[in-house]
Amino acid sequence: MLFAEWRLVTTVPTDAYVNMAIDEATLVLVGEERVPPTLRIYGWNGPCCTVGYLQDMSGLARVMRDSKLSCVRRLSGGKACFHGGDLSYTVAVSLLDTLIPNHVMASYERISAGVIEGLRLLGVDASYASPAEVQADGRIVATAAQARRQGVLLHQGTIALGPSDVPAIPVLPCCTLTPLSELVGEAIDVDAAAEALSMGFRRALGVDLGHSVLFAKEKRLARQLLRDRYSQPEWTFGRPRAAGFRPRTEQP
Repeated sequence: MLFAEWRLVTTVPTDAYVNMAIDEATLVLVGEERVPPTLRIYGWNGPCCTVGYLQDMSGLARVMRDSKLSCVRRLSGGKACFHGGDLSYTVAVSLLDTLIPNHVMASYERISAGVIEGLRLLGVDASYASPAEVQADGRIVATAAQARRQGVLLHQGTIALGPSDVPAIPVLPCCTLTPLSELVGEAIDVDAAAEALSMGFRRALGVDLGHSVLFAKEKRLARQLLRDRYSQPEWTFGRPRAAGFRPRTEQP
């Protein structure tokens, strides 16, 4: 039985700065009830890194610059995550939505059920590994992190389809994922994985996902956030921000 209707948005691969700006724009507008609950599925247009909201990057600006790896702070917590060979997704939903438990660990497990079902549709037997991972054959293949802002749950997750081709940076604590391609012995088609993931959410969460696109107001706010926040080195390499900030929004 389908209990709720969310928006399904699939966006083309882009860089880390744009992806994080889109996620915050969606969070803000879900909180203002100007866009519906949203599942966005997306990729990355090259090797990059997102770092957890509270990770201390103040001494790593030169290291990351020398590595020539794009790096941006995300709103959710946890460790750094390298991207490039993965398929990522973001859930933005009101904390009042009864489809997702309010309890932090229960919400991770609930949303991870969609990922697990998606992997099952790809022929991969996976299971939840508390607190925020999904594993297959005893190895972690997906991870996630969350933020709760403005009455909205932002859940950012990623599934390792293939190697990220990102060189190790010893001074940066990061998540280590095993690519699915390594487990199954062949490359995973990105489009097939995206379709399986959306179907996994439909089946495991009982949610009706209506295909949609980013709204014009979302794009405008994302561009503003990209300019004012995510493209600024101070955002990533300055001191971690205190929780509870209120992003400035554009009026419609």
